[in-house]
Amino acid sequence: MKLKLLCITCTLLLLLTGSVFSAVVGKITGVVTDAETQQPLVGVTVSVQGTTWGAITDADGRYSILNVPVGTYTVVMSAVGYSTVEVSNVLVHADLAAYQNQAMQPEAAELGTVIEVRAEDKLVIRDKTTSINVIRGDELQALPTRGFEQVVGIQNSVVRMNANVDIRQRAGRENLANGAEINLRGGRPSEVAYYVDGFSQQDPLTGISTANISNNAIQEVSVQSGAFSAEYGHVASGIVNVVTNSGSNEYHAALEGVTDNFLEGENKPVFDHNYYTADVSGPIPGTENGFFYFSGERRYLEDRNPSIKTHDIWADAGLDTLYGGVYNGYTMPKNWLEGWSYQGKIDYNVTPNLKFTVNGNGSIDRWSEYWHFYNNPAFPGQIDHARRYRDENIGLNAKVTHTLDAKTFYNLSASFFSTERIRGDGDLFDDIEAYQRFIRGDEFANPEWDIHNLFREGDSVFESEINPAVAAGDDDDTFLVYLESYQPVVLLRKSSYIGFKGDITSQVTPSHTLKFGFDFQRHSVRRLNTGDATKGWNEQRWNRFGYDIYGEVSDREDFSIEDTITLSGGILDTIYAFGAKHPINLGLYLQDRFDWRGLIVSAGVRFDLFDYNAKRLRNVEAPIDPDSTWLDPDIAPEDIDRAIDASDLEDSEVFTRLSPRLGISFPVSDVTQLHVNYGKFYQRPDLQNLYVGYDFLASRVDAGSYFAFPNPNLKPEKVTQYEVGITHQLGEFTAFDVTAYYKDVQDLVAIFHQTPAYPTAYDYYGNTDYGTIKGVDFSLNMRRTRNIMLQVKYTLSYANGTGSYANSMFNIAWKNPTGTPKSTSPLDYDQRHSVIGIFDIRTLKGEGPMLGNYHPLENFGLNVVAQLASGLPYTPMEPYDAVTNKSVQQAPTGGLNSANMPWTFVIDLKMERTFDVGNFKIRPYIWVKNLLNRENILSVYEGTGEPNTTGYLETEEGQVRAADPETGEEFAYRYNLLQNNPKNWSNPRMIFAGLRVSF
Repeated sequence: MKLKLLCITCTLLLLLTGSVFSAVVGKITGVVTDAETQQPLVGVTVSVQGTTWGAITDADGRYSILNVPVGTYTVVMSAVGYSTVEVSNVLVHADLAAYQNQAMQPEAAELGTVIEVRAEDKLVIRDKTTSINVIRGDELQALPTRGFEQVVGIQNSVVRMNANVDIRQRAGRENLANGAEINLRGGRPSEVAYYVDGFSQQDPLTGISTANISNNAIQEVSVQSGAFSAEYGHVASGIVNVVTNSGSNEYHAALEGVTDNFLEGENKPVFDHNYYTADVSGPIPGTENGFFYFSGERRYLEDRNPSIKTHDIWADAGLDTLYGGVYNGYTMPKNWLEGWSYQGKIDYNVTPNLKFTVNGNGSIDRWSEYWHFYNNPAFPGQIDHARRYRDENIGLNAKVTHTLDAKTFYNLSASFFSTERIRGDGDLFDDIEAYQRFIRGDEFANPEWDIHNLFREGDSVFESEINPAVAAGDDDDTFLVYLESYQPVVLLRKSSYIGFKGDITSQVTPSHTLKFGFDFQRHSVRRLNTGDATKGWNEQRWNRFGYDIYGEVSDREDFSIEDTITLSGGILDTIYAFGAKHPINLGLYLQDRFDWRGLIVSAGVRFDLFDYNAKRLRNVEAPIDPDSTWLDPDIAPEDIDRAIDASDLEDSEVFTRLSPRLGISFPVSDVTQLHVNYGKFYQRPDLQNLYVGYDFLASRVDAGSYFAFPNPNLKPEKVTQYEVGITHQLGEFTAFDVTAYYKDVQDLVAIFHQTPAYPTAYDYYGNTDYGTIKGVDFSLNMRRTRNIMLQVKYTLSYANGTGSYANSMFNIAWKNPTGTPKSTSPLDYDQRHSVIGIFDIRTLKGEGPMLGNYHPLENFGLNVVAQLASGLPYTPMEPYDAVTNKSVQQAPTGGLNSANMPWTFVIDLKMERTFDVGNFKIRPYIWVKNLLNRENILSVYEGTGEPNTTGYLETEEGQVRAADPETGEEFAYRYNLLQNNPKNWSNPRMIFAGLRVSF
């Protein structure tokens, strides 16, 4: 089967041509008429100024210029007997057509007359068959945001979830350096696909993206949340496509710096946030047809996600002397980030019809994550052991574009992407052997909690603890060493892929444009996640593949002998290797765009093949003994093989899926456009839920301990989506859009309890979750008039399902292994209401009020973003000891996610002024986050619905512990400090000063 699949794949790669770079181009089209007779003009030459792109109008006066990269252009129209027309400011967006109809005046007495026209931003997008929001680079520069994720966060149907590992940990998922993850239209975070210049930028193991792109390198960000065309596969909820800048025939450069340190002083909230960027572009020296663009950014943040409550909490707990010297006590310790990002692109026009592009991007982020229970007031050194991360990403892409004629072009492209994360103790980090610390050869020192099981604190080791001949308290019971408590687990993961993608596009008739293409990816994924290393150097406690037991990359064949080690007591243990996994994705699609008299039909079909290229259990009821010798009375238990070997496994299933897609857009009137769409979408589950180390699997199943095991036979998750929307232009400058959608979600991954099973029942991941999502998006857009631009967005949504994440039922499955009835309830990211307002005012040179002969507010800009959102849901509980790290005492008092946190409201703004000095533009600006300094709550305790109290101290048990004559006072103090977690609140007012210089 594998050989046959490989042959088919290679044949397709040789026969097919094209590229997913179609995702970063659009087209310019329209009808040219005679201004006096209103009749279509035949034979008009239409060209894009400064390029070789062009077309000639047909018998109906129509023209189409295909394969136009994202950007702003001037379109020139010329014909014998007519005045030439130059239309500037024609905007081309990814996946969309720029419609530019034009009437031409018959030429009179003055020959050579050129009529200049400026195109206006279109309020009604004629070919919009799905929900799409486009943010241009200049708009992004004006917004009070940093990074494309924050821009995505101010769009319709987007919920930004703030991860908090200290309270209400959300299903054991990995955290992001920016502190928030994106849910789009009620989907799980991994259902959003991230692309940079058309190529995937996310980790297939976890589904998250840690790629970082500098603001200055972005030309456009588009967010699609409806039914996507057939060229998009392996995505279920949304597409975020970042198009980076390209060079031009003129040299440009810019430097920018942003900081909040200018306010540093006594009792001033400063968080040491700093960004430094540089970019340069222009023609490649010594060439006429080559262009380059390079950009880089350096960032350092002392406190990545400041809290408005940090200073007050430190002062109330008497920790202001401990942290008062660190930016006046406003920062959380060990919550820093430092990183770099870089982008580059080279375009070379080999001939007018042949273009070659190479581009790349990468980022490195090193950061630390503040954990509240490591902030032990009696052991201040413990905070140094808060988790530390290193995220690295690199993407390299190459594309060849060949235009065969005015109506047909094809592309070939290849890509490589790699993402890597290391997570470990803040001090030991990736020194895996150091986690197995021991005294006198074989006694392991276990990192400990304090006597109240609240804070981590070190362990003072005495002779009596490791030498039975010495009694505790004797003169010989000497102090040996003090060992700080550290994070007992390590995570290493690395994913990469090599991809080949392609399409061929042809306008076969004036109304039909066909696109046929493919995409192919071969991944290499590796993961090592240690258990508690302090309990012994035992590889069977570690889930690993693609790494050896020392954390080094390994490509040994599965079940080959990797090493042998001698354990305590002289026992020889054989270590087996489990190599990297290499899943394969193959997609083929055919797309037809029909455009006739304003009616646009985008119809397509996609074929996907998912080969996990793994081994699955041959018998799930007897995973480590598929031939059921457990039930043979003639075989003694000690004679049963308790290991999993190759004979216990079989090849995983290869899944194929067919996905129809349909989108229709048509004008109801000259100012009203209606669109409907429908589509089926399939997405491979996160690979961390598919792959497992078999020694780890065998040991955990045999031990009977609770652990949800990955399952390499998970089916692709399925989403069926319907959407209908209408756009209506109210006047010359304003339009509104209303879109209603419905999603039916099936086969989502969730924990599944396998019973019967031998030797013990166990849990693994199955396709058992489902859900329904429905909602309405409303947006009001006023394009710039009298210097003012305005947008208002509102979303009403209902996201219901049986589970928010794959591990949502972790505690429930643990307590009730027989399972729970499946019923839908609000998901963790069911944000019912979201209102976003964006106000922007700009002046040009010579505009604004006058002061004498001077315009003090010329070239001035102010952008304000206001966000109002209803609170996210949680499940109300009886008050319990919610801050103890491993507490499982929850007793619900209401339905799952039947209560909601408070609403949040925030206003951010950016104010700037541009000065022209010779050829330089100097732009100083002020950027303010949370202008009103509002105390927005991010997390609450389920027993009270409050962010600062669990209610446990008021219970009978809590009062008894607090009244203990020896330990009660200290317990109450520590508990109160721990439940006042600063991460439960969002950032305070933050003021930045920035300066950008460019030419």
